[in-house]
Amino acid sequence: MYNLALIAQWILCILLILLVLMQNGKGSSAGIFGNSNSDSVFSSPTAATFITKLTAVIAFLILATSILLTVLVSKRGMDSVVDMQVPVATQPANQTK
Repeated sequence: MYNLALIAQWILCILLILLVLMQNGKGSSAGIFGNSNSDSVFSSPTAATFITKLTAVIAFLILATSILLTVLVSKRGMDSVVDMQVPVATQPANQTK
């Protein structure tokens, strides 16, 4: 379950990055796909609202998978790096012969 949630988190993050790059800025005349006056699928107002809504849904899914991963890690009982035992050397550091 943990690995599945982690893979979903990675995929959602990549999708969110791509969706944000596809959107036009509020004051910009061109997005990543060129001029906003061009005949593209992403220049229509309905496509812009769809991409905005899809971005919000994916951001919410990232939030949900982050919470799920936090709960799963806490139930797994993973130890921190700080909690690991380090072997101690038994020989003194300064040996004279």
